[in-house]
Amino acid sequence: MLTSSHISRLACGLTTAAVALTLAGCGAASNAESHGDVIKLGETSGISGPAGGYGKALSEGQQAIFRAVNDAGGVDGKKIELTLLDDGLDVARAVQNVRKLVTDRNIAIVGGSGSGSIDAIVPVLDKAGVPLLFPAKSSPAFVNAVVPQAFAMVPTFPDQAHALVSAAYEKTGPGSVFLVRTVSDQNDPILAKVEAAVQNGGGSFLGTAIVPFGADVTPVALQVAEAKPDYVVFTSAPAETTKIVNYLAGKDQLPRKAILGTTSLPGETFLQGTPRSAHELLFSLAITKPPTDPSAADCLEAVRKYYPDSQIDTVTTFGCAIAQAVVAGLELAGPDPTSESLVKALASMQDRQVSPLIPPVTFSRESHMGLTSLPTVTVKDGQYQAAETVNVPVLP
Repeated sequence: MLTSSHISRLACGLTTAAVALTLAGCGAASNAESHGDVIKLGETSGISGPAGGYGKALSEGQQAIFRAVNDAGGVDGKKIELTLLDDGLDVARAVQNVRKLVTDRNIAIVGGSGSGSIDAIVPVLDKAGVPLLFPAKSSPAFVNAVVPQAFAMVPTFPDQAHALVSAAYEKTGPGSVFLVRTVSDQNDPILAKVEAAVQNGGGSFLGTAIVPFGADVTPVALQVAEAKPDYVVFTSAPAETTKIVNYLAGKDQLPRKAILGTTSLPGETFLQGTPRSAHELLFSLAITKPPTDPSAADCLEAVRKYYPDSQIDTVTTFGCAIAQAVVAGLELAGPDPTSESLVKALASMQDRQVSPLIPPVTFSRESHMGLTSLPTVTVKDGQYQAAETVNVPVLP
């Protein structure tokens, strides 16, 4: 695990993440096959396009940790070489990028954003025997069946929503619930599991609404206001969620007990775009602990060193956690890691603390979903702060 003592000075500059990037020290990239002194990793992600800010922040967190590890001597003396290719969230480009990365003999593909892109590249990687490590998505395909080459950390939104309602009931008591969803292939399971959690907890379910990306949120906000719920569960996109919350706050019709969010919610969009009255009600799952938590110290130090202009948020810390988990896997994979030895190393992890930012991870033959618990966050003085950890079991 990376500590602050591992991070020494690095003299070379940093190339922008918006184009193909090779990370292996200051000089030209080494050849892992011919020199044996480099561990080659690849990534395809939406650095440009509609979600470029998310992809950029995620990649900066990853690359900061990898650079810090390299600066401290690497993994068993080998430097990590990360080749990042921008796909702009275009599925065809993502597949093309991954085929190139496989051809270039990268031993794993790490991180990456874009639900459609991730789904499309998994079969390519599975066929090639190259693992996909910790993509920034929540996919039932990674939970309900074991994809041999895919290892994930983000529980599905249906399981998150169920756990969130259950935890809120334990925290502040049962009550009435309204659910706001976005357009998603997980919509029906989200609804079913929220209804089950409400029923099991002794509350009442008032209804649900779907808000499309970029649409006028007023009709949905009116539905929520008319329902007058104790809790509103948001699995919608942050921009739409923020607009709905602002509408409710402006009409003095915020939920009576809490605004409940899945891991897609906590970020600067919500924090900067909503009033204090909404902040006081927020109880949200998060993929990692927030940047304000002491556990983020190594991440912040690395990002500030290599990306001094970066605006660090929970997406950045997730990038750090991904990289720290990859390093932990490489350390277990032996002195000359391969795709096969890395897969075996990850599959052997049992309740292993791979990053201070996330709970311990466990993988097995039956499950390649590493996290079955997640931290929660609230807001205090305009900043996210870590709250309790909530179990997020995989439910049938």
